[in-house]
Amino acid sequence: MKTRPETIPVHRYTTAGSGRAGASSWLRLAGWIAVLGATMLAALFIGWIGFMASDDSLYHAGAIRWLTDPPFPGSDHWSTRFPLTLTFAAVIRVMGNNFAAFAATALLFYILLVVVVGGIIAAIDTPRAGWIAALLTATFPVVVAHASTVSVDLLEATALVVGAWLVGSASESRAGLLRAGLGGVMFGIAVLCRETSVLALAVLGPLMLLGRPVPRSAIMACGLGAMLVLLGEAAFQYTLTGDPLRRYAIAFHHDEHIDRAANHEGNFLLWPPIDPLLVLFVNDDFGLLFWAIVVAGLGQGWKRMLPDRQVPFLLLAAMAIGSFLLVSALYTKLVLNPRYFMLLALAASMMLAIWLDRAARTIRMLVLAALIASNLLLISVGNAHPRWSLEALMLAAEAHPEATIAGAANDVARADIPMAFLRQANVRSLPARPGDLVLAATDSAPAGQVIARYPSPPTRLGAVIQWLGLEPFVPNAISRRMFAPNADMVLVRPHGG
Repeated sequence: MKTRPETIPVHRYTTAGSGRAGASSWLRLAGWIAVLGATMLAALFIGWIGFMASDDSLYHAGAIRWLTDPPFPGSDHWSTRFPLTLTFAAVIRVMGNNFAAFAATALLFYILLVVVVGGIIAAIDTPRAGWIAALLTATFPVVVAHASTVSVDLLEATALVVGAWLVGSASESRAGLLRAGLGGVMFGIAVLCRETSVLALAVLGPLMLLGRPVPRSAIMACGLGAMLVLLGEAAFQYTLTGDPLRRYAIAFHHDEHIDRAANHEGNFLLWPPIDPLLVLFVNDDFGLLFWAIVVAGLGQGWKRMLPDRQVPFLLLAAMAIGSFLLVSALYTKLVLNPRYFMLLALAASMMLAIWLDRAARTIRMLVLAALIASNLLLISVGNAHPRWSLEALMLAAEAHPEATIAGAANDVARADIPMAFLRQANVRSLPARPGDLVLAATDSAPAGQVIARYPSPPTRLGAVIQWLGLEPFVPNAISRRMFAPNADMVLVRPHGG
């Protein structure tokens, strides 16, 4: 029987031959690195959000428990995501317990995803296709939205992509089956990141029955690798808590807390059967990606790859499409959040990169420039300060350490980490007590002496428009969202206080 290659060789820039050819290759490589680095920096600058006092606070709590009271089995839906909390704990150990550790952890996952996507496409196709895929991935709004805030999304996506590559490039030999087993380990890690990864992995069942394009033996080895991780976690839970399925019980009960109203945040929805497609085509988290993929699909550039090189891509695409279909079918159980379709976006970027690599130079440059520019533009219209009232509370507390600042209960509840970093405890929930300063939105602040004002920062695009003096030309319908996406806050000393 003919077996497939053990591994898929990486196309490398050669430095053999004349010195001129070698120098040209190194210059080309340096040029790609410079372009990718500059693009990533631009995306991060435009889309930086940072600490959100949301899920990142819960991941932080889990990471701290690993540092102060190990081993920690997790106490909620977030702290049982051990691939993230253990990584976060390691970063905190190195950098200290501060906001820099939050940023470094998020950036680590962002850089890892971009490098993995680009490296895999370079391995199965060409280096240029790999660089194109990396550039697209680095600027996707759905990716950049998680690039500065600690979240599990990018780590989960990375594990799924690496797993698909390892399994899709495995042969039936001993070394190939070991490779498939390692791919299964990555799939197991993805499930530990988020249980909904099984939606993408469900496609392995039908592929097992077909026996192609991935050999049955490779899928079996993959399953063993995944079970090794999941059974290891179950044994860990059993040892510490007596319940091997504890994480899954926690995850299933988490469903009760999902806010279905989030379906309408950033989505254009018309009719349940087509709403998932509308999320892909009419959502600023994906921009023009899926419109461009229609053209790329017609070009079918990926078919020009050697047959063995197609398999990892086809496996990833099957996983992404399967996940999309299952999320669509579970419309009433899951929120139509674009992050659930990130794997499909990554597969689409790879397909688009392969197509662009084979397109005429002019078309390639124009399409790539249009996609990157539109991605950065869409990132720039997002609200970079979604917790502005909390940020203002922290600014007020830091500027007036001798006073007690009374603010909204929700903001005070989220302020424990920032206040700990400030080493202060001078905030409390409204209503204010005599002598307190009150932080409130301008239109709801109590009567009194205004101590400080905290106007809402504009969006990144809004700031550029203001700098250019073009604000008067912006229609009123979008002016507030552009220049004041949050309520302005004021710090007030109430009359008689």
